[in-house]
Amino acid sequence: MDDQKYKEKFTHDYTGAVAMAFFMANLLFIGIFYLILWALYFLTYKNASQVSQNHIKQALWGSTVTTTIALTLAVSAFLTTGFASVQALLMAEIYLMVIVPLFMLLGVLGFSKAINERNFRFPIIGKLLGIEKGIEKSIEK
Repeated sequence: MDDQKYKEKFTHDYTGAVAMAFFMANLLFIGIFYLILWALYFLTYKNASQVSQNHIKQALWGSTVTTTIALTLAVSAFLTTGFASVQALLMAEIYLMVIVPLFMLLGVLGFSKAINERNFRFPIIGKLLGIEKGIEKSIEK
């Protein structure tokens, strides 16, 4: 087998997996990984495979949704009763005990599919972005 065929057969595009990892990290460290995910989008989106492009888009939109929810809760807590209140504690618990696990589950499922270069569609976000379920990269074994 010549070098070109070897590279085509055994080279994987893990950009989608990196995007999903940044999506999961953004759930816990809000903001930093969101900016890194935007940088990943601008640097690698055009050269990524179709499956990786789908993972990047969904990770970016999922991070946008979760970052917006977290910032909305933080700003509303700050403007109403301040951070040293029961209301702020309740909002933080809702975010950490409801929203993070729901999106983390999607991130883990998407990450496992991205590692295997298979497509995964987020239930609502993927449908809004028009991502089809059956797009997969064919890998010859």
